[in-house]
Amino acid sequence: MKISRLVYVCIAAFAIYACSDGEDGAMGPQGEQGIQGEPGEDGNANVRSYLFEDQEIIQGYQSFSVPGITQDILDHGVVFGYFKNVTVPVDTWLTMPYNNSTNILNISRIALGEAVLFSTFDTTVNLRFVVVEGEEGVSSKGMTVKEELKKAGVDISDFYEVADYYGLEY
Repeated sequence: MKISRLVYVCIAAFAIYACSDGEDGAMGPQGEQGIQGEPGEDGNANVRSYLFEDQEIIQGYQSFSVPGITQDILDHGVVFGYFKNVTVPVDTWLTMPYNNSTNILNISRIALGEAVLFSTFDTTVNLRFVVVEGEEGVSSKGMTVKEELKKAGVDISDFYEVADYYGLEY
């Protein structure tokens, strides 16, 4: 029995020594290139859309929590605001600031985590805030976000054009 224990001890010692941390070997040759995958959709990780449905808007100031409005957005990004009046049978998003000479609805202030609206009328609306990140005041294409959209022919007052450009759902 003592001999077989000695064999186990030798095998264990050899295994530990063989697995010790020694020098790495030389780098092997480069493998073959794999097949090209299907192209994916362009990402929009730098764009977020926040929808608030059936919101009672009253005259005066009203705050909405928009967690995507970070310090980076305040420093370098853009927030677009749109609304759809649910009391009027028009199925289109209107941009803020909105002023039809009788009624005004606009974003009066953008702050960390919130957008504050000002309204001169009472109504029920769906609201949408589109938050676009910038980088040191410019988009990934080396221009401001608004310049990039203008160059691409996107009318920022048209939510559908902005949504199409960034791949957002309506």
